[in-house]
Amino acid sequence: MAWGWRSVFVAGLFLGAGGTAQAQQTPAERAREAAAMINAAGFRIQGNQILNGCGRPAQPRPSAVDMNGDGRPEAVITDVDPGCYGPAGQQFWVIRKQGPFNWTLVGGGVGRIRLLETRTNGWRDYSLEGPGCQRTWTYQGAQGYLSLKACPGEGGARPPAAATTPAPPAGGAADRAAALRAGGFKPTRGKYLACDPRQEVEVEIRDLNGDGRPDAVINDFGLECFGNTGQGYTLVTKEASGAWRKLYQSHGIPDFQTTRGIGGWPDIVNGGPGFCFPVLRWNGSDYAIVRWKAEQPGACAGRR
Repeated sequence: MAWGWRSVFVAGLFLGAGGTAQAQQTPAERAREAAAMINAAGFRIQGNQILNGCGRPAQPRPSAVDMNGDGRPEAVITDVDPGCYGPAGQQFWVIRKQGPFNWTLVGGGVGRIRLLETRTNGWRDYSLEGPGCQRTWTYQGAQGYLSLKACPGEGGARPPAAATTPAPPAGGAADRAAALRAGGFKPTRGKYLACDPRQEVEVEIRDLNGDGRPDAVINDFGLECFGNTGQGYTLVTKEASGAWRKLYQSHGIPDFQTTRGIGGWPDIVNGGPGFCFPVLRWNGSDYAIVRWKAEQPGACAGRR
């Protein structure tokens, strides 16, 4: 494993992983521990660089905070990149050590974290630095940190920074065409055909993560591509630079929830045939299963 990527991050590992035990690790083990932390926060390693969720070189910095009072520190990782994180300019992730070389994401957000003295389920609550009302995130067990109460006048379905964010444009022809290109769709005689060529894909322009810029949900149809569900979807987002980028693609029928993951992206119930559906949460680089939703009692028995 290359040591060129961010020796400052590896040095910060003494904070994030517990100093004495960490000092007993070999250099290779310290690098492996650092890689586990980086991956848990949604970054990826490419060569000797760390890349953030926008695919841009990053310098994430870890700090140790005992969030749950057990005497062992969790890690709060911050990354500053206005080109990736919009007006706030930075993002943070809260990760928890589960074992050697094993870290999991439990919280995060866009902006600067402000730790509170209050606790929920034994874990410290947090909010964001900034003027006016800011939401509070509380620890909800297996679901990690959630913001369950909106600021006055904000509306429960919006992330904390959205109260002062202008509504995104409705999405003209140029935006729709750019979103479709970013999603990998090409026109055929002026039409964007679905997997089933008797149909066209459907494009819905909306602000999914509350950053004031439009996103697009592109629904595709066809049994040949998507089996019995008959549908798939692609999420694309418009960045601060004006470029559109594909965020996520999946089989299924998306049902967007009010609970949210990193960056304000909404959780998705991935619908389809049956009575047990995965609930997906954005971790900074991908939508991953965080729990299961049963439409009938016992439908998700045995799921974890």
